[in-house]
Amino acid sequence: MKRWGILGGGSVAPSHVIALLRSPDAEIVGLADADKAARQRAKDGFSIPTYSSIESLLDEAHPDAVTIALPAPLHLEAARLAAQRGIHVLCEKPLARNVAECSELIAVCAQHKVQLGAILNNRGYQQTRWIKSLIEAGTWHPALVSIRGGMPGTNMGGGVVIAVGVHYLDLMRWWLGSPLQVSAVVSGRASVALVRFQDAVGTMRLTTLGRSGTGVRMDIEGDEGRLTLGRFGIEAVDGSLGTPPDWDTEIDGMQFGAGHVTVIAEAAAALSRGDALPVSGEVGRDAVAVCDAVLRASETGRWEDVEA
Repeated sequence: MKRWGILGGGSVAPSHVIALLRSPDAEIVGLADADKAARQRAKDGFSIPTYSSIESLLDEAHPDAVTIALPAPLHLEAARLAAQRGIHVLCEKPLARNVAECSELIAVCAQHKVQLGAILNNRGYQQTRWIKSLIEAGTWHPALVSIRGGMPGTNMGGGVVIAVGVHYLDLMRWWLGSPLQVSAVVSGRASVALVRFQDAVGTMRLTTLGRSGTGVRMDIEGDEGRLTLGRFGIEAVDGSLGTPPDWDTEIDGMQFGAGHVTVIAEAAAALSRGDALPVSGEVGRDAVAVCDAVLRASETGRWEDVEA
């Protein structure tokens, strides 16, 4: 069992806390946040120690590892503080704001000989793993994966690509392999992209338009069948794909679904065994690289390569 700290007490922090509390390989030694209200929520909700700064948690609680549950602009510095003390890092998506920051984060952890892992929670569901297994087994050969979603009122503009799109662009990459090029148009309230793979095409359409949200859905199509994946699992499936597993049971307090439980528990187990973290920092950087290419293509008006 390893000692874990949580850096950040915002909206995703309860998912980290619940996942670690459920893991037999983790002991929570504290949560750090500069905001007094965030610390109080952690105390009231989970009865765990809290600290007013990252440094105080790291220096007084002596964790073996931390999860980073902070906004993306703070990921690099938080990871640096942990790595400098020899503490392993498991970072919420996106790993950082862009590929350059991701690479610096990876280098910092390598310099201090600590592990860096990425939390890509949509990889933690039985159904997304079932889709992956069909593709790996050669049972299904998707040729088109389409992302479509509407989130009115979020006021993210182009930021919706890195904040939301990263989840689904990562799944696309996980299922279809490394993307080759991207073409895109990103405006203040709508983002549309085409992603070219070796043997498939991906599309993404995310908006902050309208009065009511649609959530995000993925349509996956191949000669053997097609399906639609929504926030609460597979909504439709046809063809010869078989019967998908049930969607993971929702857990009270986990705003973003139960995928966090699986991916964080797997990371905690790996660290306890002395193994490499299952989803590396490099994989987290790969997910951000697709987002970077989308934003770059929108600026240049050309097809842009995805950084390897």
